[in-house]
Amino acid sequence: MIKPVLFKNSTIVFLFFTCLFLAQSCSKDSDAPNLPEKTDGGTKKEVDTYTFLRKEIIAFKAYRGSEHGGIEISITEKPESFWNPTKLSDYFYHTLTVSKDSILERPFEYEINDFRYELRKDSVYRWNRYADFWEFYGIKRNDTLEHYVCFYSFQKHTPPSLAGENGHNSGEVKYTRYFNNNPYLFKGPEEMKSKNDEVAWYNIKYIFVKKK
Repeated sequence: MIKPVLFKNSTIVFLFFTCLFLAQSCSKDSDAPNLPEKTDGGTKKEVDTYTFLRKEIIAFKAYRGSEHGGIEISITEKPESFWNPTKLSDYFYHTLTVSKDSILERPFEYEINDFRYELRKDSVYRWNRYADFWEFYGIKRNDTLEHYVCFYSFQKHTPPSLAGENGHNSGEVKYTRYFNNNPYLFKGPEEMKSKNDEVAWYNIKYIFVKKK
């Protein structure tokens, strides 16, 4: 026969208060607020959001060669004559997320859309990670950020050299990009003596406003 084990009163009281203490401890732990995780440096990285406001055309210039030299055709031609509509919209973003040293272009999430930048007075330069240099990106004024985009098309068939390119990038194209003393380019439109010679550039800017 198994005899029941008898506990003294002091033992029962001790066990009761021990259980009560543990229950209260568990209750306090569950009520404790969850502290936010610390980021680098222990503080959250501050960012500003810029949303698209409007697009502005800075300049569109186009020349076509002839036996008498280059003829400006900027009035009769349109940018779509040199770049397809898909390419003309490649640099459109609806939002820029800007921190102290980086910019993220949305809605795209490719590596090229997330980059370091440097502010020189009011000019913004982006770090080209593929060619290791700072390239002009745009202008930052008060609560606006202007992203400059350029399109370019160049074909040289006039001897003694053949050369050509067609593309787009951040920044701005000026007259001297294709008209200078470089032997592979033209000194001026007057040297465009082949009907296949072509020079065109299209500069625009996308204006973003800081979200309040």
